Amino acid sequence: MEIRALETESPERELLIASEQKGGCGCCTSFRHYVQALFMHRRNPGFARNAELSFRGAFFLLICAIPVIIPDDVSELRDKIIEFGIYNSSVCVFIVFNMRRTFGEAFQAAISGIKGTALAALMGWLLYTICPRGYLEGNSIDFWLGTSIGTSYVCAVMFLDLNLTMQMFAISNFASTWMDFLNPNVEAVITPPWAGNWSIETDTLLQGLICTTFGFLTVMIASILPYPMWSLKRVQENQLVMNHNIANVLREMVKYYCKDDPNVYEKDAVLRQLRELHSMTDDNEPLIVAAWWECFGLGRTQRKRQVLNVMDKTTMRVYDLAFNAWTVSTASDAEGLNAQLMFQVKGYIFLLLQQMEELLDILVKSMEDGDLSLEEQKEVQSLVDKLQDQEKELANVFYHQRRVVTLNKAEFQYRAVRVAQVLVWTISRIVGEIVQVANRVCEFSQDQSKLPPPPESGGWFSIFSINKDHLLYAWRGITSYFLCFVIGYFGFGEFIKPRQSAIAATAPLLLSMYRGSALVNDLNRIQGLMLGNVLARLLRGFVDSCAVEDLVLHSAITFIWTFGGLFVSFNSRTFSTVGLLAAAFGASTLLQVPCSRHNVIHKRDTFDGLMMNCVAVLITMIADSLFHSDRASDLAFRKLDQCWQEIFISYKSLLDPKTTEVVFRCSTARKLLREAQFMGGEAALEPRFWRIPWQHNLFNQVCLFTDYLVIALAAVESAAAEHGRSQDPKFPTFVKLSETASNRQTFCMFGDEKSVILLLKFAAVKNLLKIFIHETVQPFEGFTDKDSTHQYFSEQKAVEEEFIRETVPLFFGLEDDEPELSMSNDEMAHLSVVFAGFHRTTQLLRSVQHTILSSHWEA
Repeated sequence: MEIRALETESPERELLIASEQKGGCGCCTSFRHYVQALFMHRRNPGFARNAELSFRGAFFLLICAIPVIIPDDVSELRDKIIEFGIYNSSVCVFIVFNMRRTFGEAFQAAISGIKGTALAALMGWLLYTICPRGYLEGNSIDFWLGTSIGTSYVCAVMFLDLNLTMQMFAISNFASTWMDFLNPNVEAVITPPWAGNWSIETDTLLQGLICTTFGFLTVMIASILPYPMWSLKRVQENQLVMNHNIANVLREMVKYYCKDDPNVYEKDAVLRQLRELHSMTDDNEPLIVAAWWECFGLGRTQRKRQVLNVMDKTTMRVYDLAFNAWTVSTASDAEGLNAQLMFQVKGYIFLLLQQMEELLDILVKSMEDGDLSLEEQKEVQSLVDKLQDQEKELANVFYHQRRVVTLNKAEFQYRAVRVAQVLVWTISRIVGEIVQVANRVCEFSQDQSKLPPPPESGGWFSIFSINKDHLLYAWRGITSYFLCFVIGYFGFGEFIKPRQSAIAATAPLLLSMYRGSALVNDLNRIQGLMLGNVLARLLRGFVDSCAVEDLVLHSAITFIWTFGGLFVSFNSRTFSTVGLLAAAFGASTLLQVPCSRHNVIHKRDTFDGLMMNCVAVLITMIADSLFHSDRASDLAFRKLDQCWQEIFISYKSLLDPKTTEVVFRCSTARKLLREAQFMGGEAALEPRFWRIPWQHNLFNQVCLFTDYLVIALAAVESAAAEHGRSQDPKFPTFVKLSETASNRQTFCMFGDEKSVILLLKFAAVKNLLKIFIHETVQPFEGFTDKDSTHQYFSEQKAVEEEFIRETVPLFFGLEDDEPELSMSNDEMAHLSVVFAGFHRTTQLLRSVQHTILSSHWEA
């Protein structure tokens, strides 16, 4: 997801500048703004970020490539670097593969590349410690010993759940060392560090490590200059925008519902703002994880990570509450008593939201150092006290105005002012969430255990967490690597000479956890490799001398090529693989030889390189076919079905009077939905062969409604829990009401899945999801299934009328009730949120039902 641009005049940008000036970064912020302006950040922030990152990568790769571009005999130091192999064109592959959007992400990837290179070097030193001269003709023991050690090493690297980048470099760099060891005609220049005469001249593995270190430093410099791209800075910017939008969208909601004749287009504007808020809630967690590499879990930055992590989790809950409050109603619901009641409390709500914004501002300013000073703590506590006083006043006014507007009639309080009660309860609960965060941040300043630790990458023990998907991935990688190595070792007729390690060295760079349209991905790989090896070599042919103008042309070609490939990689999801491989192998090809060497086109080398790359891709495609995991379409349905099952279990527990504890399942359901959406995208690209086409649009529509179901569930769970937290008991009034309203007829409001209409409806609609695994032209059986097409209109109407007549008066409109200290504790508002959520869920189930039953499948 893209983060909204921070304009110079925006309130959130002013807050960011103020917080950075507190940490001494005001000049850096201004300079950053000017740099972003060069890439038209105000017109299109997404394009600007991708273009800027691509420019950084291409520019610093070109700087790093100066030793190759300039001719021989210009600099003695340069000649020594090239002679010793400290620098070669392979560093370009490392740079391109490890460029990331933030410093933390780049450091995490690049350090994994360093670890992989070091691991490959360690195994090479081990081989040449056991057999210092490698395999010699006639000494079969050395051959089989080297084969056994190399095989065990590759298998171990692939089976362990290591970082993908680390795996790629660990076995790619090992290919040439292993091939040279098994080649009796090659005497490798490798000396283990413990041999006694270890130096750059005597050890090519050390040269490779130094070369990789150059690439690592280049990636780090590109992430820091001209200004650092900190992961936490992105999180902070995202949070600033969300904080500003939360209060703003709540104000717009209140304004809308205060009108007797609301404008439907104003409702669309509020919905747009909510969706903008939602688009920023998914980015923060991976950035917070990557930010560990910016501080290694220590100091002020670590404290800042903890504060931002808690605020991010709070924002997700706030979004769910706000979106649910908005979507439980229709435009007509804002009329009549709802509008009258909201108009009476509007001023009190606006004052509450203004004070909430002030509290958020203080927390934002404290993010720069992850701490609150004593003065700031006092200010925070003062605002918290004001918020609580204002909440109490709002609750008191709302209580009295509700009695006046509804004439204290139970039916009116249950149904006629439901929207007003839901909205005011939601605002109160949101304020309560923010107050709780503020108190915890104040306590955190004294005791760091008061905030939960931020999410971290898995530790050492996580490398042993192996599942079915990882085993299949490992088998694919091992099979392709060994097949490529064997073909390279024995050769293939006139096309591939024996003892060639390039095929096996390329295969690991094609590894991925890709489980869907592997064929499309492999075709993209072929395109990237072709462009990088053929077109880049053709462009290199324009430079045929070491004249100044040719050197400038060579530099320009290298920069433009790398910039274009990186931009495609960052900016396009469809052609990301093409851009990445074209940039990596194209830059390596362009910088393969200096200008002082003749015949720079190397037609034979071009053909040989293409042949080996195509063989590597072909072997990878075969391995993907032999050891593929479940089809993406099956996985998409399975994840979606599991998501619905989580929602069903949660509602079953909430509607069961015997269950007194609320266990939140919305986060698990949301995670499963995200996985289903990802696999649905892959299913749209996978070959279907004899199966009818995958209905991608229908799946996306169902996923959209499912997302709304998850949001409604999150609000209902929060409202049903006494203190709004998982594993809290149900709030007492809800328990009493559910006990009273259950088991009155065949169908009822509360009970088990055999009698509650909501659960019956849910099970019937869930059965319709099987349409996504229906793969023939024969009619889907769900279209004629009696349960799946049952409306439950009459049954639901009868149950609700009975509930309003017999149960509602026992809990609503009572003469002896008293106003609460906060609207989030108001029993009638509490129950309104729960029943509004049930009503919203029923509407969404009908929408899914209509969408599927009206769909048309084409062969």
